Amino acid sequence: MMCNLSLGWMRRRVLPLIAFAALSLILPQAAMADTEFQVKKMIRRDVPLGKGQCDIRLRIDGEAEVRLRGDRIYIRTISGRDGRDDGSECNEPLPARFVEGFNFEVRESRNEIRLLSEPDRVTNFSAVVRIRDSDGGEGRYHFRVSWQMDGGGVGPGIGPGGRPGNRPDDGPGYGRPWTQGQALNLCGDAVRDRIRRDHRYINVEIQSPRTDERPGRGNWIIGDARGRNGSSVELFVFSCQVDYNAGRLLSVDVRIR
Repeated sequence: MMCNLSLGWMRRRVLPLIAFAALSLILPQAAMADTEFQVKKMIRRDVPLGKGQCDIRLRIDGEAEVRLRGDRIYIRTISGRDGRDDGSECNEPLPARFVEGFNFEVRESRNEIRLLSEPDRVTNFSAVVRIRDSDGGEGRYHFRVSWQMDGGGVGPGIGPGGRPGNRPDDGPGYGRPWTQGQALNLCGDAVRDRIRRDHRYINVEIQSPRTDERPGRGNWIIGDARGRNGSSVELFVFSCQVDYNAGRLLSVDVRIR
């Protein structure tokens, strides 16, 4: 009789307490949920040549930490509902190295938004932003990061197809001083790869590649390109920054005309 009473008391009193304790352990973890997504390719044409730019547009309810690494966004939700994308876009991924001319700009916010860290080794070359939204419901937040697409003076440059340059396996001519003709040819190869990869044009024609004659731009190559798939045709402008002495491409930028 006493055994039955003890078992009944445990079911009524002890088991609910155990269930509540387990639930209390789970809930804080749920509140720290993460969101991850890839930023879409920018199709606007108003960003100057030689400039990397990401416009990150989010909907945030509560507090969140946002990381931009490459072309991916990671949102760590600290409080409130999970953050979500609201039309983020990049013309190029944020490089996984030190960059020159890094800039952070708040374009739209309802409450607090601030940059916690520029890209560096500590953050694995991520830009880290903290958003605190104290009003009810979701707030719209838009911040812009930009940088110079010039290789940053640190680390390898960019070879054809987006590969790091100045390595033995990057093809003929890489890692040795270039003539102007070599630079023009290898810039053209990189532009063809970029158009095929990003814009899906099989046939790419490089038109009038030349050294940029504007002051201070002697190590830049500019020109036009035409992409064609059957009857579909698109015109592009491009620029490549070249390190002639090291034999590498520092940056490749391709825009729809």
